[in-house]
Amino acid sequence: MNPAARDQPAAPLVSVVMANYQAGDRIIHAMRSVLRQTMADLELIVSDDGSNDVSLLHMRRLMAEDSRVRLLTSEANGGPARCRNRALDAARGHWIAIVDSDDIIHPERFERLLAAAGQHGADIVADDLLLFFEDGTAPRLMLGEGTDRCFTVSPEQWVRAGVDGSPALGYLKPMIRSSCLGALRYDEALRIGEDYDLVLRLLLDGASLLVVPEPYYLYRRHSGSISHRLPVADMEAMIARQQALVDAHAPLDAALSAAFAQRQRNLRQGLNYERLVASIKARRWSAALAALAGNPEHLWRLWRSFSEGRTRRQAIPPRHVSPLLMLGASETAGATDPVPAYLSAVATDWSAPRPRQVWRELAARRGLGAIRCIPLDAAGRYAAGFIPEAEVAAPALVREPS
Repeated sequence: MNPAARDQPAAPLVSVVMANYQAGDRIIHAMRSVLRQTMADLELIVSDDGSNDVSLLHMRRLMAEDSRVRLLTSEANGGPARCRNRALDAARGHWIAIVDSDDIIHPERFERLLAAAGQHGADIVADDLLLFFEDGTAPRLMLGEGTDRCFTVSPEQWVRAGVDGSPALGYLKPMIRSSCLGALRYDEALRIGEDYDLVLRLLLDGASLLVVPEPYYLYRRHSGSISHRLPVADMEAMIARQQALVDAHAPLDAALSAAFAQRQRNLRQGLNYERLVASIKARRWSAALAALAGNPEHLWRLWRSFSEGRTRRQAIPPRHVSPLLMLGASETAGATDPVPAYLSAVATDWSAPRPRQVWRELAARRGLGAIRCIPLDAAGRYAAGFIPEAEVAAPALVREPS
């Protein structure tokens, strides 16, 4: 054996790609949620995009504490696609997982998504997003209320998602087989919609995508993450990119072609609206009036945007202090907050309905300060993972199931 090859560490099962730009203290929760996974055979590649805030100190401290962390830095900000591509070029894992630097993942996320992917033979697997809001807004499930079973996604369904009334699947954070991804990378011309584009290209090349409805990904919404305006140049890049995909894969079947046409119409309407907003901000009144005359529906959208902005500026109503939760299965003595019985990843039937609303309701108990949790059994520990930034009791205080 070549001595150099013998000294090379074995490839991990999962490479976690975490792009960071000015995440501040939030990156602590993001990184720790990765490093505390029950599936420990992983590497965490944090790719920083020219940050100059405290997040750099946190990254270096956690890297010193855990050898699985690797840090890539850049002096200039190049956008999320370029930042992630640096990490993808360095990744060695059999699977690639995308986790953002201000989000949190459930401790069993990787173990369970890999089990579901194995059961269904999927090349890409993603889970629902539990959207939690720093301003106290009630948490939401990104897939909505009607989905409780795993489902596969075709290229047509992926293209239509978000423009035909269905959930916008492009927000999902997938795990991708490295053998499926190959040399494919994010399109660095895109600063918005780069996740959607990468998965779409994989699907068009024949990859299979499975979506698990349980929300193992806790998606943080805060003032710095919510984008209400899309720059005109970014919208134009999205339209150009999609047209290039259509041209590259022509001829398309009728259903997929119709889906692309519907999305292009939606994107162009969005582009026209952003041009209108840009004209108003620049006080180009003749251009703004012409845009409104060409599409009077924009007037309603302007009013809705104004109303939403006014609502966001209103005083946040007072919130209760986060409670202490005694979490356990219904038959567990002392459980003040009963949760569904625990099933391990290998014992779970990934074609059966999955609990979802119970986790959203549990996360909604979060108020001022972190929720303190005492898990009384395996079910309680599992449930605590769905509560953002929960303070969980030390293992010595947790009673193991008999």
